[in-house]
Amino acid sequence: MPETPLGAFLRARRARLAPSDLGLAATGRRRTPGLRREEVAARAGISPDYYARLEQGRQRVPTGPVLDGIADALRLADAERAYLHRLAGRRPAPERPEERRGVSASTLALLDTLDAAPAFATGPTFDLLAWNRPAALLMAEPARRPPHERNLLWQVFCCPYGSRTADNHAPERSIGADLVASLRAHHADRNLADLVDRFSAASPAFAALWSHHRAGPPGPGRLHVRHPALDTDVLEYTVLALPEPGRHVFACLAPPGSRTRRAFAAFAAERRVEVPVSG
Repeated sequence: MPETPLGAFLRARRARLAPSDLGLAATGRRRTPGLRREEVAARAGISPDYYARLEQGRQRVPTGPVLDGIADALRLADAERAYLHRLAGRRPAPERPEERRGVSASTLALLDTLDAAPAFATGPTFDLLAWNRPAALLMAEPARRPPHERNLLWQVFCCPYGSRTADNHAPERSIGADLVASLRAHHADRNLADLVDRFSAASPAFAALWSHHRAGPPGPGRLHVRHPALDTDVLEYTVLALPEPGRHVFACLAPPGSRTRRAFAAFAAERRVEVPVSG
C-alpha cells in the first residue's frame, strides 16, 4: 500500500521518541528506533489496530479528540499538532478576504523604518511580499527576477548567494530547516505538492529537509551568504509574526561598523520599500 502523508508523519514522529522520554521501560528487542505502535496507541487511548490503520492509510478521517490524543502521545508541539489535524483532513476555516490582502501599511512602514538592515515580509509559502532597499541588495534585486524566484525558499536553496553554504541547510537550527518546518506546520502536503516538487527537484538539500517531517514556526538564527558586495558571511536575523496568518517579517543585522552595514545604508538611500508587480 502506498505511503500516505499522514502515515509518514506519524512514523517519523514516533521514531524520534525513545521509551525513556515517556518514562517507559525499554523492554525487549526493538527492530526500529522509537516507540512501538502499541505504546503510542495506549497513551492516546485508542486500540493498537486503529493506530496501525492510521499509519497504513487504511483509516478514514479520525475525530478531533483522537488526533489530540495522538498528538499528546507523540508530544507534538502546537504547530505539529495543527499540522496533524490538517493532514488528517480536518482543515481550518478558509481565510477571510481581509487575510488575503497584500502587505498592510503598518508593515510597509516598519520595513521603511529598518533602513540600515535588510528586512522583508513573506507570505505563508515564503513568497516575498515586500522588502526594503538593503534587502534588495542582499537578495540580488528580486523585483527584476521572475515571480517564482521572488521567494525566500529560492533565496536559501537555489540562489547562489545562499545555496552554496551548507550551514543554511543543516537539519537542526538552520534557516532552511526552519522554513521547511514552517511549510509543514501551516499546510497539508496536497496543498503544497507543486511547490514541494519544484524545490525538491531544484535542491537536494530541500528534499532532504522535507523528508525529516519537522513542523514548527520560523525563529531567529543566522543567514550564511556569499555575496560579492558584502564583507561578512554571516548575518544574524530575527523573525516577527504579523497579525495576518502565515505572514512574517525577517530582519537581518550586519555587524556594527562593518563595510556590510555601510553598503546597506548606501543602498537604502536610493529608494524606499518595494512591492513586487503582479505576474
